[in-house]
Parts: sequence; C-alpha cells; structure tokens
Amino acid sequence: MYCDLLIRNGFIIDGTGKPGFYADLAVTQGKIIEISAKIECQADLIIDAFGLTVCPGFIDPHVHEELTVLTSGKFEEFLRQGVTTTVNGNCGHSITPYSSDNIYEYMAKKG
Repeated sequence: MYCDLLIRNGFIIDGTGKPGFYADLAVTQGKIIEISAKIECQADLIIDAFGLTVCPGFIDPHVHEELTVLTSGKFEEFLRQGVTTTVNGNCGHSITPYSSDNIYEYMAKKG
C-alpha cells in the first residue's frame, strides 16, 4: 500500500467522543485512508508522533480574524492552536464586503 503521509504511534482523538487510543494514521490526497494499530505502507513522509496527540482540526465558532487574515494573508496563528476552520460575522460585525484589496480603506473609515 502507498500513502502520502504516515503518522506512527500517535494518541488518536477521533472526534467521536470515544476515549483516545494509540495507533498509526495514513493519509492520501488529503484524506485519512486508514487508522489502525500498525499500518504497513510506503509513504512520502513518515512522522513519529510518539508522545503527541493526533486529532481533527478544531473549529472556532466565534472569532474576529478578518483583519489578521486580510492584512497578513495567513492563518498561522490559528493553525498553531489546531484551528483549521473559523466562523466569522456571527455577532453582527464583519468587515465584509472589504477584501485584501481595499482593507486599508476600511481601516481608515473605522479609525
């Protein structure tokens, strides 16, 4: 078997609410193809996750990341915390319809 990424020996939290467990995890084309105690496959990248937790990306349901993302163009601050998805504008405030092309216009108007 071939996979793009093989994560070995990680403590898996699968998001189902079940207790975590130690296992290997194989990924191909951005999708998890197998999770089991021992996976044998050829991989482009193998990560030894011994002592680390492997879990799905977290969703932050209330965040004001508009300025951060539009001025830096990066989500690094979120990714470092495991956040891969954000929900924005749910409190009635958003910088939409502004974009990275006219963010400075927005900032000048809002002070």
